[in-house]
Amino acid sequence: GPKVPFCPMVGSEVYSAEVKKTAILMENFRRAIGLRIKEQKEVYEGEVTELTPVETENALGGYGKTVSHVIIGLKTTKGAKQLKLDPSIYDGLQKEKITVGDVIYIEANSGAVKRVGRSDAYSTEFDLEAEEYVPVPKGD
Repeated sequence: GPKVPFCPMVGSEVYSAEVKKTAILMENFRRAIGLRIKEQKEVYEGEVTELTPVETENALGGYGKTVSHVIIGLKTTKGAKQLKLDPSIYDGLQKEKITVGDVIYIEANSGAVKRVGRSDAYSTEFDLEAEEYVPVPKGD
C-alpha cells in the first residue's frame, strides 16, 4: 500500500565499480526505513469565562504578594470546567495576553498555553477589529 516504505533500485547501481555493494545496499535500506510517530496529548480547550489569580503573602516575609495558583474557567459547547493551575501557567497566560472571552488551549503535561483567537460570541462587540474570531470548541 501507500504507507509501506519502498525504495526501488536497479541492479547496475549495486554492481558499479565506484562504490562497494554493501554501501549501496545500506544506503537504500536507510531510505526504505519509515518511521511513524503517533503522539497523544491531553489538552484543555475552551473559551475563558473567568481568570482569577489567587494571591498569598510572600513566604520570604516581604511585603509583596505572590500568586499561589490561578483559577481559570473554560467553556465549550457541551459544558464548562474550572481548573486550578500552577503559577507558571499564569505566566504563560500573561505572555499570551489572554483575557476573558479568548479561546485557548492548555497542554496538560507540559503546561504550554496557546491562544487560538477570540470567541465568535464577541464578534459584534466592535465594528472594526484586527482580531481573529474562532468558534467555541466542541467537547467536554
